[in-house]
Amino acid sequence: MAGNERPASGSNHHSGVPLDEARRYLQSSGLAGWLTRDYRYTNPVFEAALGRRVEHLTRPVWLWIPSDTEPGLLVHEVDAGRFPPGSPEIASYGSRTQMVDGLKALLGHAGATGKIAMEYSPLYELPRVGRVDAGTIELVRSLGAEVVSSGDVIQYATERWTPDQLQSHFFAVKALTRIVKETFRYVGENIRWALTEHDVAEHIRGKFDRAGLEFDDGPVVAFNEHSSDPHYDPQPGDSVVIRREGWLLIDLWARKKQSNPGEQNISADITWTAKLGGPPNSMQQEVFNTVVEARDTAFDLLETRVLEGNNPQGWELDRAARDLIEKAGYGQYFVHRLGHSLGHEVHSNGVNLDDWETHDTRTVIDGVGVTIEPGIYLPEFGVRTEMDVYLGEDGPEVTEDRQTEIFQIETN
Repeated sequence: MAGNERPASGSNHHSGVPLDEARRYLQSSGLAGWLTRDYRYTNPVFEAALGRRVEHLTRPVWLWIPSDTEPGLLVHEVDAGRFPPGSPEIASYGSRTQMVDGLKALLGHAGATGKIAMEYSPLYELPRVGRVDAGTIELVRSLGAEVVSSGDVIQYATERWTPDQLQSHFFAVKALTRIVKETFRYVGENIRWALTEHDVAEHIRGKFDRAGLEFDDGPVVAFNEHSSDPHYDPQPGDSVVIRREGWLLIDLWARKKQSNPGEQNISADITWTAKLGGPPNSMQQEVFNTVVEARDTAFDLLETRVLEGNNPQGWELDRAARDLIEKAGYGQYFVHRLGHSLGHEVHSNGVNLDDWETHDTRTVIDGVGVTIEPGIYLPEFGVRTEMDVYLGEDGPEVTEDRQTEIFQIETN
């Protein structure tokens, strides 16, 4: 990483202009600048840094955000006219030689002497950050620059929520919490109609639309052993009938529908579990209690560290929850990271709570959102409890109800 320093600020909210926020971070971190490159929409970070999508770009395009001067673009001459007014100053190129010369000119003195952040992750430690190919890194290094990871500047500049985005998240998470509880009741009330997992997923998608939510995929509706698959996707031909006795896991995510073009509303993502028929057996209750304790242990550590002014790194929270689950004897059944960055995309580009799939050394900075979602997946059933957390001005906040008891679905 390019350091864990954070610019001093009296507020967690940012201006909403990624270029301005990036320069604030760069000035505090000792980096010469941030160079982000895209080719045919393979690097979504480019769009996030620019703060807008530009359609029909067909050639490599470079955005240079220096710490001490104005940003600039290097664009092929066939694409230069596609950038709207208000974009950074554009330099154009035609041939490859002109592109390399243009890149040298764009980077200026920093290209030969400074540290430049790019979408590069040493040893591919953070796949979400590693967006540019090795050849691109070689090209920039050939100009004399030292290339470091842009993971921290990406998070600071593009992943902290504005006040409007925070309100859009509250809208979504309150709706999801209401929908999951209503869906559990719906299943109990209609159990005699032999509802399948897919039927219930369709029911939820209909409720999303009526609640003013949009979604890219999902939800997960998983009965009994299907709940042991963290990403189970019920399909019409494969989903099972939900019976009067059993275990039901629902994971649902969505965001508020746009009211204006370009609006970047923030997603919500929650998971609840329920028991149909009789009360949970001792094993179900034990596993549920362990998962809840792991979730709350991670949140308590986050809260303590933030209030002490020593925000943790993502891996530390995963490790705290994972250690608890391992001590309870279920370590081999916790098969994914503790949580992920939450933004416009449900899995966004900020810090993940991860010491399993990766070792995420990015700091959980003020102004971002994350999920905390430990799980234990036994062959017979799986338990996951997922809540959304926002790091606000008064510390981390669980943005809606956290599940503390197994939801009981009456099926008589």
